[in-house]
Amino acid sequence: MESVKITSSFLDALYRNTILLKYNSPAPANGLYGWLKEGSELKLRVPVTIEQNVGLFGGPYKPMIGGYKGTGFATVGAFTYSYSALPEGIQIGRYCSISNGLRFIDSSHPLDALSSSAMLFRRRNNLYNEFFTDALHEYAKSYSAATLSYPKIGHDVWIGSNVTMSPKISVGTGAVLAANATVTRDVPAYAIVGGNPAKIIKYRFDEKTIDNLLASEWWDYHPQDVFSSVSKDFSGLFNKIKSRQIRKFDYKSFSLKDL
Repeated sequence: MESVKITSSFLDALYRNTILLKYNSPAPANGLYGWLKEGSELKLRVPVTIEQNVGLFGGPYKPMIGGYKGTGFATVGAFTYSYSALPEGIQIGRYCSISNGLRFIDSSHPLDALSSSAMLFRRRNNLYNEFFTDALHEYAKSYSAATLSYPKIGHDVWIGSNVTMSPKISVGTGAVLAANATVTRDVPAYAIVGGNPAKIIKYRFDEKTIDNLLASEWWDYHPQDVFSSVSKDFSGLFNKIKSRQIRKFDYKSFSLKDL
């Protein structure tokens, strides 16, 4: 576990690189920046790398019962914002839009033992302790209810409010997760999914357009070039990328412990 001390220079570096902890965050003042306070300490369970121009509006991460608490920082790409608190183990691409209420199934019970009861792993729970056997103590040592295996989310993903996600899944670039969806399986690129469990409703574009969008990797290019015009016909952008008429963008990226 890594510890990061919050200093005034750390807060200034966040603000200078447009890593915002509140919508349109003002500059740090009186030792405060968004939900972060100078003098506090971040304890990271996994390394975190964050790009410029990111909005982390949700504050520290609160897991489901039995999961690991988080700092509120995660590996996130440029121009992504989240109104939900994010766990450190998640990876999110660029240009993603995440609403409030996103939750992760980050705590589990054993399914391959005699019982799924917490008696098998909660050694300090007074419900069970007088009946704990040596065998249960040994089993509990090897079982962890918490996980750090969070989803991997591509670029340009839109997540609606109150979505719940299983661990270890991946969400393809361009996908949309409808409000209140419970997502338990991988989501293909540019698919719109909804329901419980979430199913594909439709795709944003036809198969050829999706292939061209993914091949273009437009999110790697300078946003002022990519959005010099906004059209529902992407062929002009694809041609510019193929002919190298637009610039790749040199995104600034930071390891949180080195800020």
